[in-house]
Amino acid sequence: MVCAGVGGHRYEGLQAELIDASGMWLRRVVTPANLPYAQRVWSLVDEDYRPIPWQLDFKSGYAWSAQTWYMDVAYGELAGVDVKVPWELARMQHLPLLARAYHAAHGDAKVLYLREFRNEVLDFIAANPPRFGVNWRCTMDVGIRAANWLVAYDLFKAGGAQFDDDFERVLASSVYDHGKHIVANLEYSPQLRSNHYLSDIAGLLFVALHLPRTSEIDAWLAFALQELVSEMAEEFHEDGSNFEGSTSYHRLSTEIMLYSALFAVQMNEQRRAGLQHYDVSLHRAEPKLKSPQEQEFDPGRKELFPARFWQRLANALQFTKTLLRDDGEIPQIGDNDSGRFLKLCPAFVRMTAEEAVQRYENLAGIPHRDDELYYNENILDHTHLARLYDVVFSNERKTPPDFETKLAAHMGQGLSLPTAECRGLDAEKEDFAACIPSLPLSGLDMQEYRFAAQNRITELLQCFSYPGMGVYIFKSPHLYMTVRCGEVGQKGNGGHAHNDQLSITLRIDGVDLIRDPGTYLYTPLPAERNRFRSTKAHFTIQKDDEEQNPFYPDRDGLFSLKEEKTFAKVLYLTRSCIVMEHSGFGDKVYREIEILDHEVRVRDYGKGITRICRDIPFSNGYGKLLRRV
Repeated sequence: MVCAGVGGHRYEGLQAELIDASGMWLRRVVTPANLPYAQRVWSLVDEDYRPIPWQLDFKSGYAWSAQTWYMDVAYGELAGVDVKVPWELARMQHLPLLARAYHAAHGDAKVLYLREFRNEVLDFIAANPPRFGVNWRCTMDVGIRAANWLVAYDLFKAGGAQFDDDFERVLASSVYDHGKHIVANLEYSPQLRSNHYLSDIAGLLFVALHLPRTSEIDAWLAFALQELVSEMAEEFHEDGSNFEGSTSYHRLSTEIMLYSALFAVQMNEQRRAGLQHYDVSLHRAEPKLKSPQEQEFDPGRKELFPARFWQRLANALQFTKTLLRDDGEIPQIGDNDSGRFLKLCPAFVRMTAEEAVQRYENLAGIPHRDDELYYNENILDHTHLARLYDVVFSNERKTPPDFETKLAAHMGQGLSLPTAECRGLDAEKEDFAACIPSLPLSGLDMQEYRFAAQNRITELLQCFSYPGMGVYIFKSPHLYMTVRCGEVGQKGNGGHAHNDQLSITLRIDGVDLIRDPGTYLYTPLPAERNRFRSTKAHFTIQKDDEEQNPFYPDRDGLFSLKEEKTFAKVLYLTRSCIVMEHSGFGDKVYREIEILDHEVRVRDYGKGITRICRDIPFSNGYGKLLRRV
């Protein structure tokens, strides 16, 4: 395999291997201590199966080693190398799709999908011993992998699949290894937690729900439920928006919460009984496991979780439903690493490889056949969360149109759940002009931007306010606009926020006039990571090349801000206007946005502010870079 490289950086990481049925090839893959078990597992794999190079970054060509102790695995240091490539592959989020295909197939085709699932799981277990190699380095990915294995397994079994005893034993043993690893490597901090810790907890929950009951497994289950309740309050605002300052990470965390909750409420009476008498002393990690009497979850209730948990989850789903544009996509506010928990019905467009190469700059130079089929996943299509809200929480209970919503509707049957709280503004407050004299605009420079509309954009205009994340959504049949003003996320760390305070995205009559450029990449190209999150990349107030919030220029600062300086505030808000300020440049700057019948008008005020001049390509998903027309 010839890897094309990233940003001009290419590595020769793997040599061709002669694969034998006895597993002698694994001597070059795993340590001597891990070799005997790896070979026994490999002996269960079909002879015509081709193993997957799990340690390879197939973009740059760099390869890690499954002979390296997981805590000694280094990443983020070499130019062009992206650890997310093997991590994402090893999440194995494609396995539930194999199970879906199994349900739809007939005859010999069903066997094909079942054998592929079985072979891939065995392949991974043989070539990735616990706590060795890159795919055990990040606990988040361990948790997501365990969940996807088990959901795929459940779906296969629900479709009548039968697995041999040897596979069942190997799978159960590895699932237990995943649980042990998660408990020993929780990405927990009392100061700051994020989607990583939430993924750890979800993975542990799925493990505990599937393994046979023991005192240890009961403690794992109780701890996972305890922390799900805790993290709902920690990571989601009361209005439902997520605390990371990113619309894409909001989807990831919402998926984790929803599916964890729906699977948890399915547990039988024996498991629920175990939640009333577990041994607290069996849990030795931080945070501590509370006693059954201290827990907020109630195993005696079908809904299991407290009402405030379900309310915040309903609000989180409604946030995305409100955020959707007329084309079903969301605006990219903050980071987008294309992260998902379960991809049961991914949105995609079929095209040829040649069409994909013509569309995406990042595919240049990759060997391909022009007529080869290419599945272009639409990462920005979040409509599934809107459908999931409808079938789980909405009183309307619309007919589920696809596999994912049918599954969620089935799992949510009989639950007494709240509906989302309305975030729309009820009525106009005061005239826009009344606000302007109260601003200290004397002596400030002004920049003005006008965007014309043929149709009346104020007709049926609504504004939805989400002050938790700091997102304000203006919608009418002919207008879609988001405004960003509020926290930088992660309690001031800003790890997944961009320098986008007071920025807008704007779409009039289905035409994008202002888009957030996205994220593109993280560690492979630090300069690109910082370019896409910079002030200059966003349609916000500019002051030469100053950053509204400074960040460290080296690799250590790629997931944090040096400090928060903006402290952005909304000063005035109605359904047709918003006035804001931030202090990121020292002296305060102000932005007024007014929606008129046939125009959106933006006025910026501040000392020495300059004209917005953005020159940056558009990334519609992690690693994807659209060619400029």
